Order: sequence, then structure tokens, then C-alpha cells
Amino acid sequence: MPTPARKLVVTGATGKQGGALIRALLAQQQPTQPFAIYALTRDKTSRSAQALAAEPNVHVIQGDFADPEAVFRQLGGKPWGLFSVTMPMDARREEREGKGMVRAACEAGVEQYVPTFLSLWYWSRLVNRFSIVFTATERGGQTKSDTTPTSVPHFRSKYNIEREIQARSKASPQQVTWTFLRPVAFFENLSDNFFGRGYVAMWRLNGLDRPLQQVSTTDIGLIAADAFLHADSEEYRNKVISLAGDELSPNDAAKVFKEVTGQELPYTYPVVGRLLRWAAKEQLGLMFDWFVTDDFGVDVKALRKRYPFMQDFRTWLAEESAWKKA
Repeated sequence: MPTPARKLVVTGATGKQGGALIRALLAQQQPTQPFAIYALTRDKTSRSAQALAAEPNVHVIQGDFADPEAVFRQLGGKPWGLFSVTMPMDARREEREGKGMVRAACEAGVEQYVPTFLSLWYWSRLVNRFSIVFTATERGGQTKSDTTPTSVPHFRSKYNIEREIQARSKASPQQVTWTFLRPVAFFENLSDNFFGRGYVAMWRLNGLDRPLQQVSTTDIGLIAADAFLHADSEEYRNKVISLAGDELSPNDAAKVFKEVTGQELPYTYPVVGRLLRWAAKEQLGLMFDWFVTDDFGVDVKALRKRYPFMQDFRTWLAEESAWKKA
């Protein structure tokens, strides 16, 4: 009897992390363990959504976190997994909607004894179990990340969502496992537009020689896909993985940028960086202040040994950035 397709809901499917996960799953999935990917978007008629719909085993569904129950009703059956990307622009809303997704997922999976959220569900005919994969935020190394919400609102909201997952896993009568992926700053913040130049200006204000850990969203998608494909392995069950592909200062980045592109690293005036940090204090100002007082704490060398495919800044710039060579 053929194995039924595992229904996997991917939120933010047309965004960076959700899109990276879908590409990685389509490239890696086992023929004997096929996924039916349900790509969630706010507008299923958009060009990017239609491009996803043309991919094999991808079904585009429309919805958002405001009504998570409606997302699950579109599946025509019980979900096997859910990958969720919460929006950090309003930390209180992020936490509220993240916890709402917990409730909705529990209700969606209750008949099959698979209550979960932000996650990957795993179910076998012999034992009821499910595993959770949640992309949160690195908060200063594993010990600090496990125990410290930080002063940054959208870091704190993800910390609280992690605690919610752990509490529900302990309270559940079924075997519940989880994996937390904790990425650092994204290479993709360096975009060829005003925001990208503003990001570099804000970064430079922290000191031209002060390093900052960063990672490619493509690599986040690859590791998340590996966790979905090996949901029951010791590598991912009840594990935390902090993710960073490189650590470099603005001066380091400018040198690499010049070597790869032949151009100067683009940034705007320092006063614009200060204004951005002031105007978006909750989202940006407090975070850049935290980079100075606390900062990320990933062992980049060890992580790249574990995942050799992870990109450093030079590789990302040459192969994936807006300045990549044709």
C-alpha cells in the first residue's frame, strides 16, 4: 500500500524563509516519503503564488495568521506538518498570533492525536507522536538563548513562543518532540535598495570593526528541510540549533564586497541610519543596541563543519545577492 502524502503547510511561502524551505524540500524529498506542500499566501492570484502552484506537489492556499483555523480547513484532511514564519514588526501581535497558531494546530490535529504548532508533525501507525520545528532568533549562545528573553521585543516574543511549545509538549498525552532553529541576522538585509543601504548605515554606527554574525535564508531553508526529512532522528529531536554562516565587520564586508563586485559597499548617510534606528526603535533601534551590549553567540566554525554547504558572505554575494554574476 503506497504511503499517503504528508500534508505540510508552509507559511510565508512567497517570502524568503518559506520559499527557501519549499525549494529545499522539492530538491531533497524522498520518493518514498512524498510531501504534499500547502503554500500559504495572502494572495493566491499573485505572480509569485502562481509560480509556486506550477511546481509538483505544491498547492497554494490563501489565508493569514488572523484566522489560523481557516488555514487548516483548506487541507481537506489532517495536517502532517506546519512551518511558520511569524512577523516581527509588532512583537505583541507576533506573540499573540503565534500562540493562536498553537491553539488552531491543536484543534486541527486532535482527532489524529497530533496537536502542535509552528511545526513539523510526525505520525506513525504504531505510535502517536509529532515534532515541532520553529524558526526563532539567536539570543547570545545556547545558554543565554535558552534562558534570556532579551530587551529586544521581537526576540522576546519568539522566546515566549518557544516556552509555549515546550509547555504544550510536556502537557500532551502524546509523544511530542521539537527542534528550534535560531538564526542570526540575514545576509538578505543587504539589498540593492534604500532599505539595504539603510541597513548598512545602521550597522556601521555600531563600529566599523565590530563583527556581526549573519546567515543566508537559503541555508535556513535547507536545514529546516533536513529537520522535516529526519523528524525522528537524534540530530533534531528536542534539539536547538543556532544558525550563522559568517561573522564580519562593516570593514570586512566592504573589503569582500569590493573584491567580489568591483564596487564600494553601498550605504546611506549616518544621519539616515540614526533616524531609522530612532523611528523604528522597537524593531531596529533596540536590536542594534543589543548587538553592542550582548550580541549573537554562534560557534560559526563548528556549525560550518556540521553543515558544510552553509554560505559565507563572499559565497552569498557572488551566488545569491542582487550583485551576483550572471
